[in-house]
Amino acid sequence: MYFRTNVELRPQRALLGQPDAKQYQPPFTKGGEAIGESDGPKLLTILTGPSAYQGYILPIVTKHGSTIPKNFLRIITNVESQVPKPLQGLFTKSEGKLVGGTIDRWTRTIYTVEAPGLRDATRVQYALHEAVHVLAHPVVPPKSCPRICVGTFQGEYGTGFGEGATQVITEAIMDAQKISRYYRDQPYEAFTAPVREIIRIFSLDKFARAYFRGEIDEFTKIMEARWGNAWRNVANFTSAKDTKRALAEIKRLEDAHQHRLWNRGPKGDFPSPSRFSRIA
Repeated sequence: MYFRTNVELRPQRALLGQPDAKQYQPPFTKGGEAIGESDGPKLLTILTGPSAYQGYILPIVTKHGSTIPKNFLRIITNVESQVPKPLQGLFTKSEGKLVGGTIDRWTRTIYTVEAPGLRDATRVQYALHEAVHVLAHPVVPPKSCPRICVGTFQGEYGTGFGEGATQVITEAIMDAQKISRYYRDQPYEAFTAPVREIIRIFSLDKFARAYFRGEIDEFTKIMEARWGNAWRNVANFTSAKDTKRALAEIKRLEDAHQHRLWNRGPKGDFPSPSRFSRIA
């Protein structure tokens, strides 16, 4: 069963200059609130709501929203019986218990385990993270995409950049809509700081185009133009959850970049005073 985008996105379209734009209210106000399977469409309401990424997300949902099942959020208690076999190994363990979630890009379905302390539900923040994954390029997998099909961005740059990017986008959307972050269990915290630096240096637009539109070649070119192939060091350190080394490598690469810029001009030259300066 699929939902119609012209119904679900009506509140968000109002944000694009319509008179009732100020009436938008997110369906949740706290990242720690419980969210069940029937609440899946509310995730898309949040994703297409106001944020720095709205302009990239809205066209995707408008184009591909009808391919996303209405009940695309699945809360599971038994991975072996409730999750397709190829995806079962994607869940991680913490203290002997399965945690987190994953998506089936082929069916655009989210599978997430019950959050501790909840029944038949997870937390908004966790579900929203997985929903961002659903909208990552490619929303509809090409025939060449394997059964376990990750987003183009994560497939190119690795788990650290991929999960970090997804969480940074999730938190930016929550912050823009004043949805408070859940105070416990931040499984992606090790990945986010390097990604925030990547966005700061190379621009949100270039980053969002790579993540949501698959413009990977363009994003790689601008990183290599500034850092050479050493950007891979940052990606590898991030995937290894070595945040300090990733940030230190970014600083080293940026210092080297600034040094090259400084040394491009003729040594000892200073700009001549302008005619107006001499008159003054």
